[in-house]
Amino acid sequence: MTLKKKMKIAAIVCSIGLCSFGQNVCASEFMQLPKESSVTVEHLVQTKLLNEQRDYLLQVQLASKINLEKQVKEKPVYVPGTTHEVTTRERSILERIVEAEATDKDKKSKILVANVILNRVRSEEFPDSIEAVVFQRENGKVQFSPTADGRYDSVHVTESTKESVERALEGEDYSEGALYFVEKTIANPKNVSWFEQSLTRLFTYEGHSFYK
Repeated sequence: MTLKKKMKIAAIVCSIGLCSFGQNVCASEFMQLPKESSVTVEHLVQTKLLNEQRDYLLQVQLASKINLEKQVKEKPVYVPGTTHEVTTRERSILERIVEAEATDKDKKSKILVANVILNRVRSEEFPDSIEAVVFQRENGKVQFSPTADGRYDSVHVTESTKESVERALEGEDYSEGALYFVEKTIANPKNVSWFEQSLTRLFTYEGHSFYK
């Protein structure tokens, strides 16, 4: 193919404005091919179009993924059975108290601790938020000992605890309506006596006895 013919074809390509997603096919690419090249201008255009389409689709897929992740992240979470929305701060509080109360226990134990706190939020006998329930005091005494002895502040929240809290917030519940729990082997005997005499014992799991 002569140089004159190449120039004529390149001019035609430029004049018709072949483009993909707003980008004109560059005629100079065709001009730079060696004379003996078997590549046609049509092949060059098609290759460029396909490459741009591929890049565009990848960008669309990435944008869709980001939007989906954003929607999931922003989806509100409520205390099961209520209209109380769980804030990021409250989720963190719930995770820390569950970790402190059930550090050495399995996921079901951790879900049970979370269940009790969520049961209290739903109950008219207790405050109506996770934060208020966890830090509630009666006659100057805390309801959950880790908030007074330093464990709440010092724990490292594990993935196991995060998963357990998530499952509890999604409605997984083994508590049978329990509003209290105590680990008798380490609790003050007077407190244990009050639990036994004043409440209805439901069951014991991994050292924690549950009451309502």
